[in-house]
Amino acid sequence: MTYNTSMKQQINWNFWIPAIMFFLFLIIEDKAFGTYYSSWLYGLVLILVGILYSVRYKLFQPALVICLIGLTVWHYFLATHFEANIYMLQLLGIDISINPEDNPFSMLTWVINAVVLLILMAVTSPVLNKAFKLEKSARRIFKTAASTVFSATNGFTSRPYSAGYAEYTKDQIIGFTHYLSGKIIVFPVYRENGIYLTFSMRRSPLSINEPSEISYVYFNYEGKITVHISAKDYKRYKEELSFDQLCESMSDVFKRFLNYYINNQESRIIPELNN
Repeated sequence: MTYNTSMKQQINWNFWIPAIMFFLFLIIEDKAFGTYYSSWLYGLVLILVGILYSVRYKLFQPALVICLIGLTVWHYFLATHFEANIYMLQLLGIDISINPEDNPFSMLTWVINAVVLLILMAVTSPVLNKAFKLEKSARRIFKTAASTVFSATNGFTSRPYSAGYAEYTKDQIIGFTHYLSGKIIVFPVYRENGIYLTFSMRRSPLSINEPSEISYVYFNYEGKITVHISAKDYKRYKEELSFDQLCESMSDVFKRFLNYYINNQESRIIPELNN
């Protein structure tokens, strides 16, 4: 019987479900009360989510884009329902005496705001998309590795784990790395003597300076394999797992995937991660 390897819950933002719920609540609120508090709340949630992802990934792009989406939502309702927003503040006991005709927001300023947002989204979307996919892949990698861990003894240690040797050529490990990188399963860091295949459920590999800042499996060109699991990734599990067993299992996963690649069976890698 395998040990409980389930992971702690983590906030993951799905754009469409909150957006649909926002429009439904907004329609109901508008028809029933003639107010737009939902727009305030939705914009605030977007800003907080942008900040959360930037803190988690150590990237500025989530805060820049997602926070700007929230501000764009506020901008639209200030441009189209300025008087109603003043009334809503007064309902909350905030005395605001501004002539609606002096509204500094307009559809023109909102269009400019929206154009800037679209440009930033186009520029940053490759980074954001890759960061989200790398996090998703990392969760699958850790779940696959943990599925064969049977004990909860010998908890986390920061030392790299020596996982022995495997038979492969330099060209084979480089090709294998290109394959995993192309499928956005890992983020490679190339060194003179080998390759670090980095991944993490917390900090994005796109933001690191050194591989040791997150989890990795290191393939030396001479066949030596080393595994490092970061403290933050290890703590994502609900229960403590045997660190040595988890590292050994992680090594086995990548050795198995490498064997698939060498034997022209790389199509088996993604289905195995998904399962």
